[in-house]
Amino acid sequence: MLHVSWDPVLIGISFIVAFIASFIALDSAGKVAISSRRESTFWRLSGGATLGMGIWSMHFIGMLAMKMSMPINYHLSLTAFSFFIALISATVAINIAISGNTLSTKRLLIATSILSAGVVTMHYVGMYAVIEHVAITWDRSLILLSVIIAVAASGVGLWLAFHLRQNSRRALINRLIAAFIMALAIASMHYTGMGAATFTHFGHTAHDGLSTLELSIWVCAVTLVILGIMLVVSMVDSQLRTSRLADNLHQLNCQLEHQVHFDALTGLANRTQIDTCLLACLRHSKLHQQHFALVFIDLDRFKVVNDTWGHHIGDQLLIASTQRIFTCLDDSMTLARLGGDEFILLIPDCNQQDISALLTRIADVIGEPFTLFGHTIRVSLSAGSSIYPEHGSTLHELKVKADMAMYHVKQAGRNGWAIYHPEMEAIADTPPTFLQELSQALERNQFELWYQPKYTAGDHFLTGFEALLRWHHPERGMLLPAEFLSALEDTGLIIPVGKWVIQQACLQLHQWKLQGNTEWTLAVNLSPAQFEQHDIIDVVCNALAQYQLSPACLTLELTESTALKNLKRSVEVLNAFSALGITVSIDDFGTGYSNILMLKSLPARELKIDRIFVKDISENSKNTKIVSTIIDIAHSMNMRVVAEGIETQEQEILLTQMGCSMLQGFLFAKPLPAHKIHELIQQENSIKQKPVVHPLSHRQSITL
Repeated sequence: MLHVSWDPVLIGISFIVAFIASFIALDSAGKVAISSRRESTFWRLSGGATLGMGIWSMHFIGMLAMKMSMPINYHLSLTAFSFFIALISATVAINIAISGNTLSTKRLLIATSILSAGVVTMHYVGMYAVIEHVAITWDRSLILLSVIIAVAASGVGLWLAFHLRQNSRRALINRLIAAFIMALAIASMHYTGMGAATFTHFGHTAHDGLSTLELSIWVCAVTLVILGIMLVVSMVDSQLRTSRLADNLHQLNCQLEHQVHFDALTGLANRTQIDTCLLACLRHSKLHQQHFALVFIDLDRFKVVNDTWGHHIGDQLLIASTQRIFTCLDDSMTLARLGGDEFILLIPDCNQQDISALLTRIADVIGEPFTLFGHTIRVSLSAGSSIYPEHGSTLHELKVKADMAMYHVKQAGRNGWAIYHPEMEAIADTPPTFLQELSQALERNQFELWYQPKYTAGDHFLTGFEALLRWHHPERGMLLPAEFLSALEDTGLIIPVGKWVIQQACLQLHQWKLQGNTEWTLAVNLSPAQFEQHDIIDVVCNALAQYQLSPACLTLELTESTALKNLKRSVEVLNAFSALGITVSIDDFGTGYSNILMLKSLPARELKIDRIFVKDISENSKNTKIVSTIIDIAHSMNMRVVAEGIETQEQEILLTQMGCSMLQGFLFAKPLPAHKIHELIQQENSIKQKPVVHPLSHRQSITL
């Protein structure tokens, strides 16, 4: 029996090699999740190959660490064969494990079997590569133990490779820890297998083969070259990704900065920008003792147009109206869109006669019929104006009095304009019946939730719904949130109504659960005032507990401006929701602050692209580039992306190709009351059962 001793330096080097190879494999697996198809194939293959080379190199460096009382040679063919066993088995196993969005038990077992079989075979083939004048006697119990360790190490390593693909802020630390565990497991298997062997010298015949020195040089050279190349490639790729992400962030922030100040549909200044212009005009007018006018403009019958012909016609009407108003303005005037059909006009250095003449011209051009997509549409406007300094010395005073003047026009039958007069105060001071009715709507059960379906991109699988508030007004019929939401917020009624919405949403989820629809999720919007309530977490938790619901079935949506208004509190509250298992979604992305770096600090799992970006996307359009960049950055932060407001097949195809996870919009289904959801499912199922059907035709048939 030959005396065996061990070189601690080479043992340490073998462990370091296994550690580096494991880390590169885990890092490559992480790059698969954020790479294109071609790049992900490269990282799967290179990661698996690197792990295989690392395991093989660790094995032979470990064998070289074993010192015998006589020189040992190795078969070149068996040594090379063991190398390819490790290379192929690791590459195949890694590819099986990290392909796809989920790792099933079956896939994990198959990959584990391949990798462990390859590692064990590689080890013992390598042991038999010792030239024949050395005989090996085996301890079967240690062989069995080494096989068990190989299976366990392979399973753990492949599980870690899949689950550490996420590129979170702790990804580097997690991968380093996981690489250490994998290296320890690989080394344990190797040295247990080495311990199972007893070597006996039985001859002095010289044989051709690789000497220990030759094998040392060869193994070290191959190991250093391969691992060095992969480390450099991985580092360079990370730097390039960081650089590209920084460039994309800069471009996106520039584009979103424009979106913050200008309306995406009409190109007009928005509320933020017009407030800046008004403040500058106020200062200038005070300094030079000039007059200026502030005009509020609303389009009459705009809601009817939207409800009758659809939002795309309504959007075109807004654009056409803007163009007509511009024909009446000069370069010194500023027109802005506040939202919906609400506009504000700033007229500097003017008098009452100038204002009257201008508003008359604007009313005339808006009153002319519009021809849009073959439809002849007639609308009018209601406008109210206030003048500085006659009607106020602050912007707030001027806005209030311009609004009074516009309200006066609407009360008089619309289709006209008025300049503020003190007599209008009496009308404005009268408590509006609308607010009285709104305050009684909750106790009279006039509110109702409607539900807009959400589908997975590509396969159009119904995953859940978004809850939308409706008001059954006793005289005006069904009202949308745009007609009463601001009043709810102004009066504080949004707090009790918001609690009712959460309670009602959980009740609906409970009813779906009883019907067997346990996989459906429901998204609920949180208003800014509601989110700031100190008991918001308790309100949500109590509703979930009352109906025995899993938190995973509920998604809470809040706008980016709400989330970033008080970042510290937002992080605390959203962390609490996330810890419970509730999905947090950032809604209307791109319409608020749009600070990507601050957004990254929020524990949100979903980002929702606003319809203003979706409606104008087409090949090579500006909005398409913005949306594509938003989706790429969201994916880099491990957030799924939902696109809303989809109305055309072109929009759906582009958004699916860009990587959106879920889609919703009129193309699929309009919002509908709970009792009609069963009809929706029946219609979908009946269409799916037809032998031949256009892939998008079922969505047209379920538009209610």
